[in-house]
Amino acid sequence: MNMTYNNFLLEGYWWLSLLGGLHCIGLGIYIRYLYHDQNGNHKLLSAQFSLLALYFFTGLLSKHNSPLPMQLLFILVVPVYFLMMPLLYLYCYRSLHNIKRQISFSWHFSPALILIITIGLVFTFNSDFSSYISTPNTHVQNGLSHVTLLGSILPGLLSLQTAIYFYLIIKLLKQFRTRSHRAHQNSLKDIKFRWLLALTFAMLANWLVRTMLVILPFYFGDHVTVTAQAITRLCLLLTVYTLAIYGLKQITTSAYLRGSLSNQISDNSAQKASQQLLNAEELNYLQQVMQDEKNR
Repeated sequence: MNMTYNNFLLEGYWWLSLLGGLHCIGLGIYIRYLYHDQNGNHKLLSAQFSLLALYFFTGLLSKHNSPLPMQLLFILVVPVYFLMMPLLYLYCYRSLHNIKRQISFSWHFSPALILIITIGLVFTFNSDFSSYISTPNTHVQNGLSHVTLLGSILPGLLSLQTAIYFYLIIKLLKQFRTRSHRAHQNSLKDIKFRWLLALTFAMLANWLVRTMLVILPFYFGDHVTVTAQAITRLCLLLTVYTLAIYGLKQITTSAYLRGSLSNQISDNSAQKASQQLLNAEELNYLQQVMQDEKNR
């Protein structure tokens, strides 16, 4: 019975990872190539969903089909996740401040780049790692223990970075909300704010779930079960669906409001034009009356 449950759980975990990865990469492609933000911020959002797709797809790997030991593969992949929170922060910052300049490399991406280069150099110049790639065996794998120490440090660094950026994003949203109340901002900006708020707290909730079920047990020496990992992926997949539905609703509402504003502007322009035409006729009539008086 226990074996049947484990097989069912593993199969469910595999399907969750596959569905999550496909849906996230699909959303990333849709946002990148079909939904265009005039400021180019859709590229940042697309990159976030692409990183979520990578996270889901790693769940398809196991010790049986992975080209590297899972711990080494984990070390090579995790530095890429250090881009997630900087992307979210820049997306919120640019959206709230309506920044229109071209998206370029930011110092926020520096930690991820430094980690990628450092880990790449460590693995490149580590003889045990090179030997394991050519002829994998247990002896060489044991010789990699000093390298895989990185595997115990990276989750903590990633959690620290995530906590810092969530603080900065929530502070940014709070400041914008305060200014918005004082300035009585219009509905379109309120819609944008609500979307950013929903996106931030959805990511925050998933980070807390992952911290409680995976990160803390990892550091306290407990075994991270497949059940815990499946729950984190299920929560994230449900969050992706919710955000997709909510995002489409916000896009529809924004399009309706923009249409209404365009119609109001057109009506006002037509009204002004008609008023100006009427005033011109009155002036012409007065000029004719004055001319007639002179002729008499």
